[in-house]
Amino acid sequence: MKRLSLFILLLTWSCSHRAEPVSEILLIHGGTILTARPGAPEVGCLAIANGLILASGSEPQMRKWYPDARSYNLEGRTLVPGFVDAHVHVQQFGRNQLKADLTRTESVAEMVTQLQKFYPAPKKGEWLIGQGWDEGVWASRGYPDRAELDAAFPHNPIMLASLHGFAGFVNGQALAAAGINRNTPDPEVGQILRREDGEASGVLLTLAQGLVSRHIPEDTIAQHKKAILTGLEALSGEGVTSIHEAGMDGKQLDAFRQLAEEGALPVRVYGMLNGNNDALMETWFASGPLIDPDVFFSVRGIKVFYDGSLGSRTALLQAPYTDKPDEANMTERISMEKMRGLAENAAQNGFQMAVHAIGDEANRRVLRMYQSVLEKHPDLDHRWRIEHAQVVFPSYYGKARALGVVSSMQPSHAVGDSKWAEDRLGPERILNAYAPRSVLDAKGYLTLNSDLPGEPWTPMQTLYFAVTRKDLAGNPPGGWYPNQALSVDQALTAMTYGGAHAAFQESRIGRLTPGSFADFAELDGNPRTCQPDEIKDIKVVKTWLAGKPLWGEAGGGQ
Repeated sequence: MKRLSLFILLLTWSCSHRAEPVSEILLIHGGTILTARPGAPEVGCLAIANGLILASGSEPQMRKWYPDARSYNLEGRTLVPGFVDAHVHVQQFGRNQLKADLTRTESVAEMVTQLQKFYPAPKKGEWLIGQGWDEGVWASRGYPDRAELDAAFPHNPIMLASLHGFAGFVNGQALAAAGINRNTPDPEVGQILRREDGEASGVLLTLAQGLVSRHIPEDTIAQHKKAILTGLEALSGEGVTSIHEAGMDGKQLDAFRQLAEEGALPVRVYGMLNGNNDALMETWFASGPLIDPDVFFSVRGIKVFYDGSLGSRTALLQAPYTDKPDEANMTERISMEKMRGLAENAAQNGFQMAVHAIGDEANRRVLRMYQSVLEKHPDLDHRWRIEHAQVVFPSYYGKARALGVVSSMQPSHAVGDSKWAEDRLGPERILNAYAPRSVLDAKGYLTLNSDLPGEPWTPMQTLYFAVTRKDLAGNPPGGWYPNQALSVDQALTAMTYGGAHAAFQESRIGRLTPGSFADFAELDGNPRTCQPDEIKDIKVVKTWLAGKPLWGEAGGGQ
């Protein structure tokens, strides 16, 4: 067994150009080690060296094999694979730290108060930026009007992004900067909400936001890099060791690439290109994907925005919305014909498709398109994804499994949307919405992630949401549609190995197995043995990347 483990380790080093001699061996023991490995979910000890896991087993066995190894005592804590957050917008997350936080506002007056706190003395003409008002909640009770924004800030343009990014709220100065008036037509994809007199109310849905946002001064590369590092460092502090950035282009992509070349990325990054950017995709199809054998910075995915969101009633449903169907504006942000062309190019050039699909009709069309393209490439290990798979038909689960499609889902969306989702869908369609358990019951591929910055995002919160189907206040008491709740093992696997598999990286990260990188999250509690409601309170004590502590207290005696 020892000889086999050493062989696996040396083979791994050879394949990744790491032929250096074995450095000092470290034994990690003295707590609970959850591996996310089928058949061996827990081990007593890990041996690591050169940033990789050398072997695993019982502590006496490891000490016998490696008598000269250094020791790290977990002192009763729990070690899990580093979390792979497989759908994030980390640059936006970091940038939001430089915006007014509107996540708990329930009125325009509260938005004004938050803006005044964040911008106590703005210069005339300075753009005031905020983020986080919940478009789903506002769509249920009626979208806001800009009158209070205009009165409070008559000399500053304002752009307030919604929680999920499918709506923007602006004032009259911003509308004037964009040249929007009562005669301005709606864009092809999007809507300018209007007052009774035809003037813009200030709310812009989906791509109509671009009419204003293009007038906001663009961040520099240095600002992008700062935002990215701010976001990645916050993630690493919560046990995340790898992320999938969902939609890179322009200066943002350049900033990620520069950080990777400088060796400055604090966690692993798997990039998904913005598939809605025609010029970008033409360039990358010509050059091919960027695949790092050490899985530190790769660009292989193509993130395509197809439909809108359920909260803003812009998601593409087969039947009308149950509540306020006349106010719905079902949206295709890209034609299916154009997306099919992207998919065919992706299959031919080694890229992975990852399509944002919320509504049942959107999911049906994407699966059907995937099938038609993949039939021409029967031997392709494609791992194409549907991002969100939020509302689906009953046949979705079996078809996705048969096609090998990964369902990339967010437990936070289920509890966050539970206040109004059934109103949008009715009692029948809701049974096939926010349904990760149905994906697993069909033996499908599942990754659970945060989609930050839209909802509570830490891995312990994500795990709690997946297991309990409750919000952070513990509501509803029995969980929202608890038949879709997952076990801790199922959820933990989907948050680690599931994300690694969705990026073709499962041989290097996602499980604590010999030959994998020594990426860990060290926790002060065991999610397998604590009460489900206590999972959200577990803290990350230390985060390890390639065998080195990234963040956390020193700890760990002999």
